[in-house]
Amino acid sequence: MKNLSNSICIMNILVSVALLLLIVTTAQPDHYILASDGDTVECIDRNKQPAFKNYLLRNHKNQETPSEYPITKKVQKKSIWPTSEAQISTAKCEIGTVPIRQKGATSNHQRTPETGTNSTFAPQHEYAEASVHAPPKLYGTRATINLWNPLVEDSATELSISQIWLSSGDFDTHDLNTIEVGWQVCPSLYNDSKTRFFIYWTSDGYNRTGGYNLEEPGFIQISNSIVLGDSITPISSSGGSQYEMTILVWKDRNSGNWWLCLNNELVGYWPAELFTSLADHAESIEWGGEIVNSQSFGRHTKTQMGSGHFPDEGFGKSSYFRNLEVVYDNNSLQSIQNLKSITTNPECYKIKDLRTREWDTHFFFGGPGFGHADSGAVSSALRFSLFYILLSLFAIIV
Repeated sequence: MKNLSNSICIMNILVSVALLLLIVTTAQPDHYILASDGDTVECIDRNKQPAFKNYLLRNHKNQETPSEYPITKKVQKKSIWPTSEAQISTAKCEIGTVPIRQKGATSNHQRTPETGTNSTFAPQHEYAEASVHAPPKLYGTRATINLWNPLVEDSATELSISQIWLSSGDFDTHDLNTIEVGWQVCPSLYNDSKTRFFIYWTSDGYNRTGGYNLEEPGFIQISNSIVLGDSITPISSSGGSQYEMTILVWKDRNSGNWWLCLNNELVGYWPAELFTSLADHAESIEWGGEIVNSQSFGRHTKTQMGSGHFPDEGFGKSSYFRNLEVVYDNNSLQSIQNLKSITTNPECYKIKDLRTREWDTHFFFGGPGFGHADSGAVSSALRFSLFYILLSLFAIIV
């Protein structure tokens, strides 16, 4: 009986080992890893990423690399103002896979018409931006963006963005196409107040199409390390070190796809099939800041734009875009000669465009929101009261 028991025991062990080996060999490997900033990401087969769930891409032929890069002959000069390149969080996914950050909450991304004063949209979006418009036709842009961590007062409904917009079509007729890239502080989307790199797109004026990062099928990622929606470090400090990132977006003339580079590293592309009016070229390009003013406390928000400082305070205090360039139909990057500035609420947010030999076409922008406008109004009232008192005293004496 003892030998029989031992045999049964050995048999059970062998069966258990066999089952374990079967589970190990047939189970899917764990694709969840941590990015460099601690966020959890999933490494997904490049050909199974969310973009390919979009029915517009059912016949799309994947493009591994762009057929050409924009031509530039300009040599970047060293600036008299010291700056350093910041880095987006990365993940070490295997070649052939792409990292996808685990989804957060949702956020209302709604760009109002260019004037920014359309009261039918709530909450209200406000802007301080520079722009250039066709003709000639526009096929991309490169710019360097200063990085900050602005205050967002109402974490449930508000955000602060510094970004590039490439657009074509019309908002009112719902055929507005946009490609948007930059950094944002958006607690409702990420459940924190970190400064994060993001992309966005729409092909019908934010109606039914488009979305952030890879959460909505569209953008095809190529990089196996850059994590869209992850945090950027270091961040600039007032009166201290200044950090920045360089973004390049351009249309591949052979494929029609719109490619994205971050700090000279390929990220991926928006397929041509996603767009209608932007399928050929961009009609306008904007650079600058955007905030959402929800007036949650019965007044204008204290949400900051850029660094939270006005542009007159200059380098080290105010946020900036520098080395603005546009891609024209000869596939060359060229400096912009004339910028059109737009500010929808100059009491709270401003823009000041300049041109110097060090930074070529650039501008400072941003502001503190409610605090400055309110204190200014109080000061004006106080000055008027003092003037009235002095005038009354003078009349009594006389």
